[in-house]
Amino acid sequence: MAMASEIGVAGEPMTAAAKLPASRDSSWRRIYARVFAGDPLGLAGVVILAVLLLVAAFGPLLATHDPILTTPDTLLPPSGAHWFGTDDFGRDVFSRTLVSLRIDFIVASVGVTGAILIGSLIGLVCGYRGGWLDDTLMRFVDIIQSFPLILVAMVLVLAIGPSVGSIVIVTVLINIPLYARVIRGQTLAVKHLDYVDAARCSGATELGIMFRHVLPNTLNPIAIHASLNLAAAVGNVAVLSFLGIGIRPPTPDLGVMVAEGTKFLVQGAWWMSICPGLILCTTIFSLNLLGDALESGLDPRRQDR
Repeated sequence: MAMASEIGVAGEPMTAAAKLPASRDSSWRRIYARVFAGDPLGLAGVVILAVLLLVAAFGPLLATHDPILTTPDTLLPPSGAHWFGTDDFGRDVFSRTLVSLRIDFIVASVGVTGAILIGSLIGLVCGYRGGWLDDTLMRFVDIIQSFPLILVAMVLVLAIGPSVGSIVIVTVLINIPLYARVIRGQTLAVKHLDYVDAARCSGATELGIMFRHVLPNTLNPIAIHASLNLAAAVGNVAVLSFLGIGIRPPTPDLGVMVAEGTKFLVQGAWWMSICPGLILCTTIFSLNLLGDALESGLDPRRQDR
């Protein structure tokens, strides 16, 4: 990695300006133009995700019916009055799907954001300082990652108690190791580069070096992993709720709706599970498309492929 950072694409030594981190010699506009310029699938993922986020943000306003109010109109198929039909309590499935999408997005986003903040801090400190602190914390991370994450999540939720807050806490805890390891690796790769040594020689404090010179060069990996991780987090929230240990009724949730709908498939009420299930799959799919586009455009190891 060190030799690669000192040699240009033509095999010649790089100039001092070329050795500066990417965040200093290119703008965000150029970076994201490179990400999506030749990737129509990535751009499609962004468009789909933007629509879903808008729908989730304004879900209560876009809902055509009260998502909790029960009515005598039970198990009605999709129609102009009920776009996704109604469930066994006469509740409008479309309205419940909109509200559920908002709740799942918020829970997953808050959990992933918390994991990024805590995990990045751990990885930055471990990578920069090294020594016994690095060894101790990374062994703890290794222990956590040795268990299947969904099983860890199930055990933690059962220990804390099923609720929206417990799902957020569990999402944070199971994703901290990912960001700690990624940011530690990035910190080890850049902490001895010329511009960091120059800042150190100029009298900059360790905190200043870590947060002003090292951390900004970990933003690309964070963006890549965050989009993919958010897709997994949305799926995990739905899975835990589907199993009955996540978000509990009557709070609308995509996983709960799919679980409830499966009971009525034999009666022909396919819309109760299929419609919210398709929205869930579309959300995860768009986030994965975004993550793949970011990885292709922002990862220097893949930009020339």
